[in-house]
Amino acid sequence: IEVMSYNIHIASPPSILPEFSSTDLQAVANVIIREKPDLAALQEVDAYTVRSGKTSHQAKDLAVLTGMFYHFAGAVDRSEGVQGNAVLSRYPVLQAESFKLPTPEGSGGETRSLAITVLEVEGIRLAFMSVHLDHRSDRDRQFQVEQLLEYTQKYDEYPIILGGDFNMKPDNEIFRILEKQFMMVTSDHPLTFSSTDPKTTIDFIFLNKKANDLFEVLSYYTVDEQYASDHLPLVLKLQFKK
Repeated sequence: IEVMSYNIHIASPPSILPEFSSTDLQAVANVIIREKPDLAALQEVDAYTVRSGKTSHQAKDLAVLTGMFYHFAGAVDRSEGVQGNAVLSRYPVLQAESFKLPTPEGSGGETRSLAITVLEVEGIRLAFMSVHLDHRSDRDRQFQVEQLLEYTQKYDEYPIILGGDFNMKPDNEIFRILEKQFMMVTSDHPLTFSSTDPKTTIDFIFLNKKANDLFEVLSYYTVDEQYASDHLPLVLKLQFKK
């Protein structure tokens, strides 16, 4: 099973300035078509915004372009529409929920979202999730992680795969909170940002204990795609343990 986590920057190539002045959703679709993930957790996804096109629901449009199923979780109003996270899946979505992750009152942080899906893969039901945490402060991110765990624990009966842009480096202490339920798949983290000059890791894919017991990690790497987004696509290849 190939899993991708990808902050798509609303499909606005960073080389096109001013920022968000133009979108190229086909470029994002081409990455997904080329890499062929079975599951993709996407962040910074627009729906019906002026900047991305009032007729464009990017998650739905990417599902059409890639031949996958989708679920979109709106987070915050943007450009007369909504920005949020999405899940794409080659497997039908059996159940889906969306949760908003606000920041503490008065922090000035930005509400983000958590997209949750339940799928059946090779006869086994699992949960696949996409999240994006605020970039401003550890206080905001910790507040959001604590909320995230309240929601994900409701799905702890399933193996869970969680992909996202966490906006913090691997050694951030807030990950210790997340590790109450999830574990990193490696201590060797591919650099994910920026796409043209990657110097840091802020995108991750996590497994809960059930998923870790179910799967063997075959590889974990980034795709050298410098045009479509300001983040590199992150890929995790898993194999069922015998």
